Amino acid sequence: MRPTPTLAEFLHAPLTTIRQVAPATMVFSSGGSRRKAALANMSAAGEEYARWSHQQLLKCLELFFSHGIKHLFLPMLLPNQFQETTPNYREHIEQWVAWGAASQTMLEYYQEHNWRVRLLDTQYSPILADAAQRLQQPYDHPDQPTLWWFVVRDSEDPWQIIFQAAQKTVFKTRSQAIEAIYGEPIPPAELFVSFGKPQVNHDLLPPLLVGELQCYWTQKPGYTLSEEEFRQILYDFAFLRKTWQVDKTERTQAALAFRQHWERGPILGLGQQLGPFWYPQSTSIESEL
Repeated sequence: MRPTPTLAEFLHAPLTTIRQVAPATMVFSSGGSRRKAALANMSAAGEEYARWSHQQLLKCLELFFSHGIKHLFLPMLLPNQFQETTPNYREHIEQWVAWGAASQTMLEYYQEHNWRVRLLDTQYSPILADAAQRLQQPYDHPDQPTLWWFVVRDSEDPWQIIFQAAQKTVFKTRSQAIEAIYGEPIPPAELFVSFGKPQVNHDLLPPLLVGELQCYWTQKPGYTLSEEEFRQILYDFAFLRKTWQVDKTERTQAALAFRQHWERGPILGLGQQLGPFWYPQSTSIESEL
């Protein structure tokens, strides 16, 4: 058994080492891209904003796949976005997604990076159905890293997907149900990286693919995740959170060495308001001891 690397060693390790501990399936749900545009003194409307944000997203995708992710699920449109009344937003979001996911430039980009890409929509839309069809390429192969864009229009839709699959296909196991919905076997997601408030709902998670999901929330708006930050997440995921033991005989006594941490420990999830936004309270106890 290999010794656990230090964080410093992991941050500088070759990608081949990182890929050995990365989960097969991950969900990435960013947010705050319009907030990031405001911080960059840019209008969060129009094609300039869409292209600017899209380029940052692509850098994140390259980061995840280069570090060993095999199936990356990316919620692009969610029910609250279809309910917005922001001028010049709702009427354009489908065109933005179709362009961002399946333009000719993107098809060439996917082929260059050897990615397979799918677009899932919970309800029929001519614009996104055409985009999904364009993503089906003759060079596609199940062994390629796969990007799954998905759109959820109503909070009931994920359940309807399961019910409809059950009506069309006879399955008796979860694995069979997954294959009926997605057209292939996919390992359950073990890593969820999101933005803002630490909350999860079924709109963000692909149906039937929630495994032992380790969750992380960045507070930097937009598609802003550096290689060092993602490696910190993977280090925590792969080494620090794996604390379960078969025999817990001596494990409980180890808590005594950290009595003040357990007796004065913080509540994760408490926050404060920064103008109209939520932001987490500090949870560091070391500075108080």
